[in-house]
Amino acid sequence: MRCNKLIIFGILVMVMALGMPVMAVTQTLERIQSSGTFNIGYVTDEAPLSFKSPDGEPEGYAVELGQKVAEELKGALGMANLAVKFTATKLEEGLAMAADGRIDLLCAAASDTLKRRKKVAFSMPIYMTGTAVLLRKDAPSNLVRVLEGKSAYDGPIWRGSINRALANHTYAVHAGTVTEKFVRDRIATLGVIAKIVTVEDHAKGVEMVVKGNADAYFADRVILENYATQSAASGKLMVPGRFFTLEPIALAMARNNDDFRLIVDTTLSNLYSTGGITEIYQRYFSEPSEMTLLLFGFIARD
Repeated sequence: MRCNKLIIFGILVMVMALGMPVMAVTQTLERIQSSGTFNIGYVTDEAPLSFKSPDGEPEGYAVELGQKVAEELKGALGMANLAVKFTATKLEEGLAMAADGRIDLLCAAASDTLKRRKKVAFSMPIYMTGTAVLLRKDAPSNLVRVLEGKSAYDGPIWRGSINRALANHTYAVHAGTVTEKFVRDRIATLGVIAKIVTVEDHAKGVEMVVKGNADAYFADRVILENYATQSAASGKLMVPGRFFTLEPIALAMARNNDDFRLIVDTTLSNLYSTGGITEIYQRYFSEPSEMTLLLFGFIARD
């Protein structure tokens, strides 16, 4: 008995030394089976991917896909009465919760990056998006032109004119996101003198642009387009057509949980290959284009 205790203690010491959360030692499927609960995390301000409805309920494209995973789990585990619990969170906090097992699946606008893969695993992609920018419709014309990828002034595009158009402005970004890193890196590379401010949620970034406290807000295009068309200030806002980056969005979960990830990917693959994804996609976006359907077909696996 003493030997067993020493072994367990030794394992815990090694886990702590490696910086691994103790909760992550338990495999996700084992945790779900023992607790009888499937824990889904969602972000409240990433409409239409993940958001809290006016009634206070979790909604969104990614959230609905998480619910489809729950249905698959009920059959795969033989747990018809499996409970589904939703936890509201911020994106970075949600990724940390997925990493250490406090939630089983994060359904949000989480870009699948190599840096994040050091902490969490990702499903197959559920949506393709990228960094875009939100501006007031009365923004300076030279700033608008540069952010659209055009010359700030009539004539050839050259770095000096780009820098002048971008300089002395305030740019807002969501703290801790892939977009924040992109904007900071880009401003540094160009040598532009500008102010970058971080916000804790998208609504605040949009509000800063509306009130003139920021000249532009950079974030995922799909989220910005939702604010530009659905918010109370929609008549004052615009999202130029330019993508600054292209990023796959995916569901996040703890690493080294292949059996659970297989169920998640099986759920998505079945939706993609049978066309079941179309109805869900239409609910939050629009009719999927032929290219979008081809992409889903390419991602799906037998």
